[in-house]
Amino acid sequence: MSTALPAFVDGATRLFGILGDPIVQAKSPEVFTGRFRAAVANAVMVPMHVRADDFDEVVRAIKRIVNLDGLIATIPHKSRILEHLDHVRPTGRRIGAVNAVRRERDGTWSGDMFDGKGCVAGMRSCDVDPKGRRVLLLGAGGAGSAIADALADAGAASITLFDRNPGKMAQLADRVSTAHPGCKCEPGDAVLRDHDVLINATPVGMYEEDGLPADFGTFSPDLFVVDIVPRTPNTRLLVKARADGCKVMPGTTMVAGQVDAMVRFFFHQE
Repeated sequence: MSTALPAFVDGATRLFGILGDPIVQAKSPEVFTGRFRAAVANAVMVPMHVRADDFDEVVRAIKRIVNLDGLIATIPHKSRILEHLDHVRPTGRRIGAVNAVRRERDGTWSGDMFDGKGCVAGMRSCDVDPKGRRVLLLGAGGAGSAIADALADAGAASITLFDRNPGKMAQLADRVSTAHPGCKCEPGDAVLRDHDVLINATPVGMYEEDGLPADFGTFSPDLFVVDIVPRTPNTRLLVKARADGCKVMPGTTMVAGQVDAMVRFFFHQE
């Protein structure tokens, strides 16, 4: 740790916040604060539990904090935060959600989505390239939308989408197919047929009492299973997958996959 930095914070510390409901599961504050300090940046990431009913009022207020430089939006705020931005980058516009926003030098606010890029980077760090893969993706919310877009961009052969909201599922399939015509993306059931990758992008697994995100039989040991919930590497889905002999990727790996890109974004270093 550089002696140029205070022991923890001082009056010059720049603030970043992560907004979620709940927020106790988030690993990002520790990860990002560590990365800031490794880069000799006097900055901290602060967890902020913001309920949906209070979201707009809270965001309008905290944007006026002069030493607040950026925010991460997590479940369920990734779409809601769009209305508080002046600029949205192309990935965020395609997906209809962002998970990182920053204050620009002219005082305006910009946002981009990194969940999909983080998932793809995490898969590659596990020696699983999305190219040519047949994916069953559970969840068509902000994170699921970002992951579907990034998988298609990375060359996935097909993506079967399942969400309990049929409208969201169909809209996401249309958006991905239009943006990435080389990838077959369509709504379907949460049934493993010819898929070789299963990704849980739903909130199921966030709480200790949660079960599986869908009813599955025995997994083939050739299946690669991803659970993006960062609370624990031992969600019920990942425990089952390991027991069936599958290679797995926990949510913390996805977080690690997007941290570098998000730090560059926050500090205007793209």
